[in-house]
Amino acid sequence: MLAAYKGALRATGRNARIILIITAIMGLSIDGGIYSVILNLYILRLNFGPEFVGQINSAANLTFAFGSLTAGWLGTRYGSRRIMILGIAIGAVGALSLPLADLVSRAWQAWWLVAAMVLIYGGLSFYFVNSGPFLIRVTAISARGAIFAIQSAISGLASFAGGLIGGLLPALFAAVMVVSMANPAPYRMPLLVVGLLMVAALFLVTRTYEPDPDEAEPQIVEARPGAPRPRSAYSLIVLMSVVRFLQVAGVGAAVTFFNVYMDDALHVATPTIGVIAASARLLAVPAALLGPALARRVGYGEAAVIGSMGAVLSMLPLALIATPWAAGMGFIGLLAFTSIRFPTFYVFVMERTPPRLRAAMTGAGEMAAGFSFALIALVGGFLIVRYGYDATFLFGALLTLAGTLLFAGYVWHLRRRPDATRFTPPPRQDTAIIPPLVGQPAVETDTSQPEDKE
Repeated sequence: MLAAYKGALRATGRNARIILIITAIMGLSIDGGIYSVILNLYILRLNFGPEFVGQINSAANLTFAFGSLTAGWLGTRYGSRRIMILGIAIGAVGALSLPLADLVSRAWQAWWLVAAMVLIYGGLSFYFVNSGPFLIRVTAISARGAIFAIQSAISGLASFAGGLIGGLLPALFAAVMVVSMANPAPYRMPLLVVGLLMVAALFLVTRTYEPDPDEAEPQIVEARPGAPRPRSAYSLIVLMSVVRFLQVAGVGAAVTFFNVYMDDALHVATPTIGVIAASARLLAVPAALLGPALARRVGYGEAAVIGSMGAVLSMLPLALIATPWAAGMGFIGLLAFTSIRFPTFYVFVMERTPPRLRAAMTGAGEMAAGFSFALIALVGGFLIVRYGYDATFLFGALLTLAGTLLFAGYVWHLRRRPDATRFTPPPRQDTAIIPPLVGQPAVETDTSQPEDKE
């Protein structure tokens, strides 16, 4: 298994390698690393409560949702690379602005935080919606499953490091600045580090190049006998958007409120929260690498169902057992199963989407995820105030269960008609046969690589 991943990495061109490096930077800083530990605690130190945490996260995720829809259209019209660059530039401005909130007057702090989060999440939506189709396009078809698993593993490792760093930095800065941990200043400095890392990511993304037009795959895919017509492809986009809206609710509840729950309700120290968050990200790495191996045995769709159901079960300790160890174990399990679910789900969906509609599919899916995170953040904040944290985690688990059952029904339907919705290009001179997945025919796939213009 490891040899296959090494071979996939060696075969990647400069574009794919840069995207993987940016994934590491994002994971370390803003996509589950330092931000996952520090951001909400910084807001709490500004004397805002869990309700405002929910509101600001809801506003940010609504921005991500609407931005994702726009990003899909812009990526289709102007190219994924240009919109990725624009997105990271906007996100960097927001990331550098947010830590300055405690330096402005109290009357403006809430608006400052909201504006900065809108910039951050708007920029991230532009980047994430277009980075997936861009990576698909610059990766050989036979290596796509491995590369997306590697990307998830890199994100997990970087988030592990970011979680540890995020847990330790406030105490370090508090000692250097000779201030209390109840002061927002020690939390401001790690957030400024995140802004600087976003600037580094902006420099890297400008080092990518526009790949050669992929002409063969779209033409053949849409002409292939039995392939869905555009109308059914749009129906697939709607269905997968609904699935994604429901599926990510559980992880949205946990990611938004886990550190607040540990700090506010269970009174766990910040370094301990950082260790737990980092451990969750670390254990998600082998889970992500096991995803393609599991998919080879049961199919990408079935592997995504298993990952999603595991996430539902992992939410139960968070919702039902109010102790630090139960919350930590539930959070760790949730991220591990999510690391199995996301890459297998993404490859499964992309294989069934015409290439010219992949940016639209990704944009719609990320929009649905953004709406889901926004809903769970907004409703969750009110549920916490009125009924407690357990009600929020249980609400997220129930929505994820509904999405899992809906997606499982679709996968079961495909097993009865495996040839109807699998998009595959024709064989070229440099093709290889991939062993068939369960319930799917053998596929001839292109092993050629895009030209490395290094």
